[in-house]
Amino acid sequence: MKPVNVNAFDIIGPMAAAGQIAFGAAVMRAAAGTVKGVQDIVHNILGIADWDLVEKDEDGFYALYDMVPIIARGRARVWVTSNETTKEALEAGDYLEIADLGGTNALPVGAFQQMSADTGTCTGAVREVGSLARAVEDNALSDIIVVAADLAIGGVTVTVADSSLFTIGDYIVLEDVDGNAMINRVADIPTSTTITLQLASTVALANATDYVHILHQVEVMLL
Repeated sequence: MKPVNVNAFDIIGPMAAAGQIAFGAAVMRAAAGTVKGVQDIVHNILGIADWDLVEKDEDGFYALYDMVPIIARGRARVWVTSNETTKEALEAGDYLEIADLGGTNALPVGAFQQMSADTGTCTGAVREVGSLARAVEDNALSDIIVVAADLAIGGVTVTVADSSLFTIGDYIVLEDVDGNAMINRVADIPTSTTITLQLASTVALANATDYVHILHQVEVMLL
């Protein structure tokens, strides 16, 4: 991944992680002095979890009680999903909001989407109440991918039609469309139809129903 901090005007904290947080995730208050990855559409984010370049127990993630520096203003790189089965490319100048994932997601993710992407029609050119960032570069993004086999909680192997769409190290989101969503990473690509997760899944995915999102790192101006 690229550095999260591009040209930060203000970095707050550090504040203690209330749980696992991905580098580059949008974060919000969890309790006094602690932060968590944003779970669902909100307007009151604190900022973006910077990458502090310190080796972690779990590569790419802050763990519980790790101190998290937070980019509150300026330019940063954030994680973006198309949140569409037929994606619409992101263009410089488009506005972003927190991604609407799962049914009633209660797990920390912290990814963004173009405005209204979850409805099937993006309105990225329009600034709305929920607009939290504005892209300063184009990105083609990726279609979200339906899983080709069930995945149980605790599982680490995701089956898809074509694993060549993924790269080892990719940040991804596992989405139960009726439940929770989880941010994860690709640890290995052992076959043409499977990927191995870095973290054991905390969500159950149903064959032909639920999704894997490939997240793209996009430079934005925080609003």
